[in-house]
Amino acid sequence: MTIRVQIRSLAHGGEGVGQQEDGLTWFVPGTLPGEVVEVETERRKARWARGRLVQVVEPGPDRVTPPCSLADRCGGCDWQHIAAARQAEHKRTIVADQLRALVADEGQVRLAPRVGSARGYRRRARMHYVREGETLELGFYATRSREVVDAPKCPVLRPELEQAFSRLRAIAHILPPRGEVLGLSDGQRTMLALPGVRPDDTTLEAAATLLDEQLVGVLLRGGRNQAHVGRAKLEIDGGDGLSSMWANPFTFAQANAPVNRALVKHVTAMARPDGLRVLELYAGAGNLSRALAKTARRVWTLDDDREAAGLLRDMASAQRLPINSKHGSAPNLLQRLADGDTRYEVVVVDPPRAGMGEAAAAALATVAERRVVYVSCDPATLARDLKPLVAGGLRLVDVTVFDMMPMTAQVEVVVTLARAGTS
Repeated sequence: MTIRVQIRSLAHGGEGVGQQEDGLTWFVPGTLPGEVVEVETERRKARWARGRLVQVVEPGPDRVTPPCSLADRCGGCDWQHIAAARQAEHKRTIVADQLRALVADEGQVRLAPRVGSARGYRRRARMHYVREGETLELGFYATRSREVVDAPKCPVLRPELEQAFSRLRAIAHILPPRGEVLGLSDGQRTMLALPGVRPDDTTLEAAATLLDEQLVGVLLRGGRNQAHVGRAKLEIDGGDGLSSMWANPFTFAQANAPVNRALVKHVTAMARPDGLRVLELYAGAGNLSRALAKTARRVWTLDDDREAAGLLRDMASAQRLPINSKHGSAPNLLQRLADGDTRYEVVVVDPPRAGMGEAAAAALATVAERRVVYVSCDPATLARDLKPLVAGGLRLVDVTVFDMMPMTAQVEVVVTLARAGTS
């Protein structure tokens, strides 16, 4: 039996939120505000239910035909049903709703100017595979499933990255029955990384056959063994006075190069690091560090990924940037700093989806003397972490939303906080 639901808004995570006539709240993936839909019940509680979309009875003005033929199966892009030009505004509204207890009105949440395209933009991706004999099914997981949807073509991948993934099918015979492959592009050249593939003579020889002018490196890691053929890293995002970042597919890099460039410029402008002591936590391989270090007195960075911290250290040394890169736990460091007397004029944080945590955020409020710039990919954990920062004497002065990953519900938010009494 189907149930008719009026969709009124979008929830954190991108699902449509609506109500039945009896007042029950519904969460329905693949729906939009203003739509009337018919759904089948997947899960029901006393006050809410989750439904599967069966039919759109009255479509909303932003609904479009998905550009990918796999949209109804593949879980890689969950917002293909929304007009590309409207996706960023919907994300801004979701962020504003999550931060409603911290901002005076929704208008304080700004949308960064749109750059780049909604197609062919992803320069970093993780695909999964299932091998049967010499046949490889390679693609993304199906929606809410571990089933691999074979994706020979993907409209959001950069062409050179799509080509690199495709070449992997030629060496299916050396791969485990199941696994994943990570890819990274610098805009022209690509690298692949194969976790769970032991780098013996056979696998290294097979990987070497993949290399050409575009696919310039393959990294293999299995057990405690690791090796590579071709290049071991790429230099990405350099130019316009900005030092290149050193990365490989095993380390994190933002998936959208033009939007990332805009984000780095914004973070640097908000941090205002000129001549100041800057602490950067969850720094990764230095996406933000290299820009902050151009004018800061010095940038002290920390990340719990030892490989990323090493890449940043090597890059800073080669380019003579005033960066001190360390490996370690950000919450542990913040607590030690808060208990002591070491303070930093500016602190920049870019934590993973889980955020910093309330205790670490409270310690950060003590450590930061002037400003905090918080970069988040999860508005819900961001809202949780901002509360102890505000309680610790910092005030929100800017909230800017970046559509880093079009065709998905994922969003990047930069929040700037300043100490009361500072500009």
